[in-house]
Amino acid sequence: MIYPEFDKYTPYVDKENPFCNAYTTKEGHLFFVEPWFYVGLTGFKEKRAERFEEIMKAIDEIVANNEKVIFTGDFESPFIVRDGFIYREIHDITDPLKIYVEDKSRGSDYGD
Repeated sequence: MIYPEFDKYTPYVDKENPFCNAYTTKEGHLFFVEPWFYVGLTGFKEKRAERFEEIMKAIDEIVANNEKVIFTGDFESPFIVRDGFIYREIHDITDPLKIYVEDKSRGSDYGD
């Protein structure tokens, strides 16, 4: 899958996780972008486009400051489990920036 938001990084193919995008930086830092993280990221891109550049800058800073990162949909149940990596969910990035998307989904009004 192509994630154009990360095209400035070098793609990395991990034989243990060929279905999860991974990238390296010029400095040799390695990071993974799990599919559910990317879904959350694109949700912010769609709903908060005016602040999306800030989100990507924060992601870039996390990658620059840490040699091994896994951007995951759920740190309690990540797709990739690796020693020595830090895990970050989309809200770990957006909440400190005070960028929120209200989830208005709810159950049906037609229940008993």
